[in-house]
Amino acid sequence: MAGIPEYWIFDPTQQKVVILNLVEGLYEQVELKENDRIDSQIFPELALTVEQVLQA
Repeated sequence: MAGIPEYWIFDPTQQKVVILNLVEGLYEQVELKENDRIDSQIFPELALTVEQVLQA
């Protein structure tokens, strides 16, 4: 099944990031807040926290 392998939803009001990863045709959701580190399957070298991204 074709699809977007990973996408992020930024919610500055709630101060969170939701990451959805395509796994075996279904999306798995991870919700991150504040000092949680963003782990990307597409960009494994990425070293940012939710707070860093939302303050940019």
